[in-house]
Amino acid sequence: MTNFNDTFEKLADLQKQGLEPVRHFSGLAVEAFEELARKNYAFYGDVLEFAVAQAKLPVELSEPKALFEKQVASTKEFAELVGKRANEYVELGKSFQQSTSELIDKDIVTPVKKAAKKAA
Repeated sequence: MTNFNDTFEKLADLQKQGLEPVRHFSGLAVEAFEELARKNYAFYGDVLEFAVAQAKLPVELSEPKALFEKQVASTKEFAELVGKRANEYVELGKSFQQSTSELIDKDIVTPVKKAAKKAA
């Protein structure tokens, strides 16, 4: 017959094993959050720079044609930058998906397969 302390220790070990994948995923989520927040910060900086530059154009250029051409060129440049940033977000999503899949395989699928083989 097992005593209460042994049973309690086994329960604590089972809980630790069960929560280990959650701990790993939490670390992965924190890293993804940080990277996403930094990308957002950089993007908002780009938006700020574009908005300020657009606001200054009418002050700097009085000729309507030159103003229009500068606005079009600046907007085109900003659109290209936004496209680049969008691709960075896509890559971040793909990276997070791959990391999550690897984590699930390592921490959940593999141990379950091992346990099933052991039980068989």
